[in-house]
Amino acid sequence: VGKFGNEIFSWDLSAINYHIKNKINFRIVFNYNNIINSIIYWSPSKGFVSSKHKNYTQELFRIAKNLENNNNRIFPSSKEIILYENKSFMHKFFSKNNINSPVTMIFKSISELENSTLNFPIILKGEFSSGSSDIYRFNDKNSLLNFLKNNSYLDSFDNILIQEFLDIRMDLRVTIIKDEVVLFYWRKNPSNEWKPTASSYGSYIDFNEYPKKWKKFIIEEFKKTNMPMGAFDIAWDKDDLSKKPYILEFSPRFSPNPPINFKSKFSYGNWKKYLFARNPYWKAQADFIDKLNSKYITCIRADYIN
Repeated sequence: VGKFGNEIFSWDLSAINYHIKNKINFRIVFNYNNIINSIIYWSPSKGFVSSKHKNYTQELFRIAKNLENNNNRIFPSSKEIILYENKSFMHKFFSKNNINSPVTMIFKSISELENSTLNFPIILKGEFSSGSSDIYRFNDKNSLLNFLKNNSYLDSFDNILIQEFLDIRMDLRVTIIKDEVVLFYWRKNPSNEWKPTASSYGSYIDFNEYPKKWKKFIIEEFKKTNMPMGAFDIAWDKDDLSKKPYILEFSPRFSPNPPINFKSKFSYGNWKKYLFARNPYWKAQADFIDKLNSKYITCIRADYIN
């Protein structure tokens, strides 16, 4: 269903590979509507549902919930999927579970926002998006309102998300399975000017120097999610690692950057672009997804199935 992508295919193929290696019987099903009394592994994504659904996360949640109502156990489950690229639900979830994150306000309309008091600068975030898409900084209310009234932002999202501004040039992506950090890397913006930290904005990837001081804190924050696997985006205001870190976002299904050390000035971003390099990014990512998914399936089989 939906658009083909190497990453989605890698998650699916790794699940198949796991069952073959461990001699566990399985079947591949394309029409999921009539599945009952089964254990299901799937790779939900925006491309899985019709483009007519603005809130694609809600549609993915509906699919998962319907399968669970048919006495299936589905992984990722509906409680994981509701957090997938759903920032409104995510920040309400953070607040409810006392997960330390930047102050985030959710407005249902421009008029509601107009009558509010905001401390600028602020960050405007897209409600359903990923990879640093739909993130904007505004220094005053007039420029924010002008953008909202003269832009297609509200055509794509149901709510307006305003977040406290953190003056950062880097953030930390930490991937955890159960209580083990299985991957971490920094996304560092080499410019003095603030901008989103995705590599598409010119940031570089650094796999060194995990902040050991905050190891316990990060694991404890992850445990609050009650999820078997997920990735945190973490930042420190003014990049001061002595301060308490903020959890910017959480994703139960994510795009892992496989660790690699370059011996030249060849950047991580450039590596992603070359399909036919000696060790291409897509192959390294597929191999790494296979390792992660093997840990994930082993975990859920032990804690949720057996």
